[in-house]
Amino acid sequence: MANPISKIKRMEIPEEVTKEQNLDEVTKAVSENKDAILKGIGFLSTLNENGMLDMTHALVKQKETALDNVMRELNKPQYSATLENLSKLFLFLGEFNVDELKQFTDKLNTGMDEALNTDESEKTTYMDLIKAIKDPEINRSLTMLLQFLRGMGKE
Repeated sequence: MANPISKIKRMEIPEEVTKEQNLDEVTKAVSENKDAILKGIGFLSTLNENGMLDMTHALVKQKETALDNVMRELNKPQYSATLENLSKLFLFLGEFNVDELKQFTDKLNTGMDEALNTDESEKTTYMDLIKAIKDPEINRSLTMLLQFLRGMGKE
């Protein structure tokens, strides 16, 4: 039988080769992400110009104190109702059907544009109202408005 291996000699890579490989890897990453790095530098520059970089640095450095101050401020009685309403608002927003709401607001915006482009001196008579009901677009809008009012009135 063979003797068990008792000594393992690891292959040593010279420090200069490791540094060169690391430098090549960093250079490649910088080259591949040039746009992101330039945007990041621009972002940091803007933060620095506005004094936000120093403030953010101080906030991160003193996070315990800052968080303690924020929590102490939020525990004041004048903010309790706001915080309760904020959680209810998020739950309320979760119940919205956004696709239907978008369709409704698009139609509302179109109606607002039409109303703003109308001649203000133009008068409407009773006969104009009766004739308008026969217009398919107005009839569709009136029907939708009546269905909306009917839905609001349901118990």
